[in-house]
Amino acid sequence: MSRVSSEFVAVIPAYNEAFTIREVAARTLEYVSRVIIVDDGSSDHTATVCQDLPVVVLRHRHNRGKAAALWHGMQQAMEQHATAIITLDGDGQHDANDIPALIAMHRRDPLAVVIGSRLHDPRRIPPKRYAANRMANFWISWAAGQPIGDSQSGFRIYPSSVLRTAGIRCDHETGFVFESEILIEAGRLGTPIRSVPISVEYGRHLRDSHFRQGRDIGQITRMVAGKLLSRRMDVSGLVRSFKAPHAMPPRRACPQVAKGNDRRAIRRRILFIAESVTLAHIARTVALARTLNPRRYDVHLACDRRYLSVFGRLPFPVHSIHSISSAQFHRRLIEADPLYTEEELRGYVKEDLRLLARLGPDVVVGDFRLSLSASARVVGIPYLSIANAYWSPYARPRFVVPDVEIVDRFGVRLGQGLFNLLRPIVFAHHATALNRIRRDYGLPAIRYDLSSSFTDGDKTLYADLPELVPTFKRPSHHHYLGPILWSYDSAPDWWDDVPKDRPLAYVSLGSSGKGELLPGVLTMLARLGVNAMVSTAGHPTPASVPGQVWVGEYLPGLEAARRANIVICNGGSTTVYQALAAGVPVIGLPYNLDQYLMMDYVQEFGVGEYVRSGQASIDAMERAATTILSDVSYERKAQSLKESVQAHRCDKRFLQIVESLFGSQADEIKTRHRTLERLETVPH
Repeated sequence: MSRVSSEFVAVIPAYNEAFTIREVAARTLEYVSRVIIVDDGSSDHTATVCQDLPVVVLRHRHNRGKAAALWHGMQQAMEQHATAIITLDGDGQHDANDIPALIAMHRRDPLAVVIGSRLHDPRRIPPKRYAANRMANFWISWAAGQPIGDSQSGFRIYPSSVLRTAGIRCDHETGFVFESEILIEAGRLGTPIRSVPISVEYGRHLRDSHFRQGRDIGQITRMVAGKLLSRRMDVSGLVRSFKAPHAMPPRRACPQVAKGNDRRAIRRRILFIAESVTLAHIARTVALARTLNPRRYDVHLACDRRYLSVFGRLPFPVHSIHSISSAQFHRRLIEADPLYTEEELRGYVKEDLRLLARLGPDVVVGDFRLSLSASARVVGIPYLSIANAYWSPYARPRFVVPDVEIVDRFGVRLGQGLFNLLRPIVFAHHATALNRIRRDYGLPAIRYDLSSSFTDGDKTLYADLPELVPTFKRPSHHHYLGPILWSYDSAPDWWDDVPKDRPLAYVSLGSSGKGELLPGVLTMLARLGVNAMVSTAGHPTPASVPGQVWVGEYLPGLEAARRANIVICNGGSTTVYQALAAGVPVIGLPYNLDQYLMMDYVQEFGVGEYVRSGQASIDAMERAATTILSDVSYERKAQSLKESVQAHRCDKRFLQIVESLFGSQADEIKTRHRTLERLETVPH
């Protein structure tokens, strides 16, 4: 499945790197098919430890310095007709897993020099080295006439055309001067110099740096001073060095459909990426992925595997990626902390980039994978973002204060007032980390608002009914997809034994609800003489179960809702839409802000009621259930939304949106696919 790039050649200069060079080369080969190691007169086994790897090793009889080693490797790479050349150190300081990030930036701007920048996180860099790098950036940016993110990083991509013009002018023999000088010469020729953040491991390698502070800084200083003096200190270059980088070229269109009759040539690769902090995000991506015809689309799913067992065997490949723990996510919700730290999001972006480089999808579909706001844009792959419309910047929700600390301390009424005052600040704070990362990858900031972070995408797909959750003056790339219905496939042994002589409730507090409310819910239903089918969704089954109750870990939710007179859930959109698809009213016991937003719309429309989780006494829940069961208007309005759910075929809408990304090629795909189908019916 791996898509290793053959248009690049990696050049790795090495001097006495026997302990690290093999690992560096092996990891580089995961992303680049051609690797050149330049052994610069090593006295250890640097030249021999990689003999069994498919790499080219060039040897210098004597140590000639990094500049000579780099230039020798670059010349060899250009003789191999490399489109671009990747350079990284052989001591293990550079992580080869960052190669996809550099390649992604190169693909966005193939004429630019791309530098892997270490300076985005000063905490990981020795203070003296960080200060020295910042000073070097100032002088080299001035001489180059444009801002340079990390002039001393040797982790780079050079277009071969730049080496043939700027590279030939540089000193190829003097230590570390070459890497600084080529940036200056490239900048003076108008070549854009881009940066992407990378990780760096100081102290990971097993020997001292070959960089000699006095000698090498002196040589670089003389070179930079000479460049500036030759242009009479070039004041215009100083001014340009403080300006924004060159504008990024327009994103390329989707590649043309391959010619020929090979069915694989016309299959678009669609990658679904789900954040696994709740079951709902995976369920929606699985449900959508299953709607695509595998003969027309090469479907892949990437997610943490914690909930995958719920779905049984899936008809497409699944790739493991990391998500923070569900417990950690819910704890941050309760404490009103940012849902992700900057370090976590950076890790997500790097993992995304590795995945995108390996699979090369035509389209990425993400559900709450906020890092795709950066990673998909860096790569230039169309990104479809699944979200709920109540998070849209174009919706007008009433932000009900969730069960957070200010409610515990001050009560609901005062807590709501404080929440209204603090919410814009808190929402902006939540968006800060993502915008920092976007900036480091050369992307413009999105609005400092949680709604923009949650819904950012080339196309944003609302998994809601417009009648229930309306938006206003939304842009053309925001679409209502309709509810994405998902239901567990298997029924428990008792499924057909539930009697029909009494009212029936379907109870599911979901993976993100408060499981400790379940005993009270069952006691309330027993008081009212209502039977219950219960999906515990991973929560423990109550020790004693009152009344007539049937329990399973997961139930076929759509069918359970059709059998029920009322659905009781955590207020999340997955179970709410199962209920509305069956025309059944809902009681919500919301806990987090997402659930409160959904249930506030449900209550406003008149298809349900909610009871705050923190106030969900048996009496309060009984009052809500009695109101719904005795008032036929709830069922009547739920029935009207049932018709709307049936009218909003999310599978058809999703297919239309996906095919619209390929423009006029969509018709060609359809025609050729029909031809293939007809050919398959002809007897052989």
